[in-house]
Amino acid sequence: MTNRKNNILWISLNFLVFILSACNSADQVNYEAPEEQLSEHPNDIYIRENILNNYGTAIRWRWDDRFLSKGQTASAIDEDLVIPVIKLIENLWINPFIVLSDDSETFIREYIPKEIVFLGSYIYNNSGTRIIAYEESGSRLSLSNLNVFDLEDKNWILQQLISMHHEFNHILLQNYELPAGFNTISDKGYLGQGWSNGVSYADAIKRGMLTPYATNNEYEDFCQLVSLYLVEDPESFNSLYLEYFDCSEYSDQELCEEINAGRILISQKLELAKNFYSENFNINLEDLRDTIQSKIQIIN
Repeated sequence: MTNRKNNILWISLNFLVFILSACNSADQVNYEAPEEQLSEHPNDIYIRENILNNYGTAIRWRWDDRFLSKGQTASAIDEDLVIPVIKLIENLWINPFIVLSDDSETFIREYIPKEIVFLGSYIYNNSGTRIIAYEESGSRLSLSNLNVFDLEDKNWILQQLISMHHEFNHILLQNYELPAGFNTISDKGYLGQGWSNGVSYADAIKRGMLTPYATNNEYEDFCQLVSLYLVEDPESFNSLYLEYFDCSEYSDQELCEEINAGRILISQKLELAKNFYSENFNINLEDLRDTIQSKIQIIN
């Protein structure tokens, strides 16, 4: 029996890095777009020609502390990284929807945030926690930790992409209800308390959720499920969350059975998420995942 089989809850460091920083959904904030700063700076020219004119989305890259809440700190993005980050967003987030189908193109054009804020560092809270991304009022998406931009760092790329899809799904859930029954499949497993609730990855899976942060509530659960399904390597995702173990092969059979039971719950919620995208937007979530994965492979 291999070491990995002895420890059925083995999770690689490559996976853990995705979830170390929490998101923050601030949907109670009244959205008010700042005045557009029109200039002939190369960044602004690229933004106007490729993002603002095409999607109606403003990219805020100049420092403005109005984008932070009281008690938060962060640093500005390096201006030389603005265009590379935008190209990454275009290639890995927007374009998969554009090329998939006419319906998915209509979808991304309708729901893409009106503003995307770039921050160079993580957003740090007074409590010592850090935020990698958050959305406000269904209209603004803030992305952080951009100054470590590196196309050879797959962990960083996937972390950013997971954050984009996670927060984007928060935006969707401000316009659409959760799939019927989603919140009752593992309702006893929700604990609140954000990402620092003391739940291990093993316990999260046993509860029918992908990560400790997903145990916060049904909305974080849904957003974690969709974002990781789309971005994580399909083989790794299936092995960790969906495949049914033969518990006779493991020394701790009770734990193995609990993990299997949690995976059944995850599978049920994943089907509801797929139906949510199919019925509301005519988007095949598996096809979207395959398109995203093909683009990730080109970069790496």
